[in-house]
Amino acid sequence: MSVNSVVMPSYWGREVRHKHITRGSKVLAVIFPGKNYSAERPLLEYAAKVAAEYNCDTLQLEYGYQSARVEMKREDIGIIVEECTNAITSVPKYEKILFISKSIGTVIAGKTAATLKASQQIEHLYLTPIPDALPLIEQSRGSVIYGSADPLFSEPHSRELAGLRNIKVYRIDDANHSLEVGNVKESLAILIVIINMYHEFFQRCLK
Repeated sequence: MSVNSVVMPSYWGREVRHKHITRGSKVLAVIFPGKNYSAERPLLEYAAKVAAEYNCDTLQLEYGYQSARVEMKREDIGIIVEECTNAITSVPKYEKILFISKSIGTVIAGKTAATLKASQQIEHLYLTPIPDALPLIEQSRGSVIYGSADPLFSEPHSRELAGLRNIKVYRIDDANHSLEVGNVKESLAILIVIINMYHEFFQRCLK
């Protein structure tokens, strides 16, 4: 295993450091953080750990505004997508790419996938998507995990996921935008369930 930093300039005047972990794999799992949810927080940290169990290389993205410690504006998404695309195309080519994204990262991942070559087979694991991601999810292959008590993703939004042929949908009852509930013990039990969903995603994508 080799751990490298892909260092690139960003629009925000600060360098970004994308963490590239290689295991000699032909599959790359790309981690797209949320607005205030880094790759080191549980949902994404364990997704990366499960990717490692399947011997995938991983690329943990850092957004330029995060490096600069400033707030993200909605109009910045196009810039973030461009910088993420540059990071992905800067590493060696892979036979298969898996995008794992959280919250606003689901929009960034969907838009980034659209900018990459169609020959690259990208499958998505969307975690707690926001409504803006729905049109992108409809054009994707992969899985969605959301919480029924997520204030950013209401029941009408979840109904739009029904019937999508290429998307497997998982609903976590009573879970919020972090896929947690009020009780710590119950939240940890939910995390174990979610990790099993991760395993299902990787098994389905890599078979």
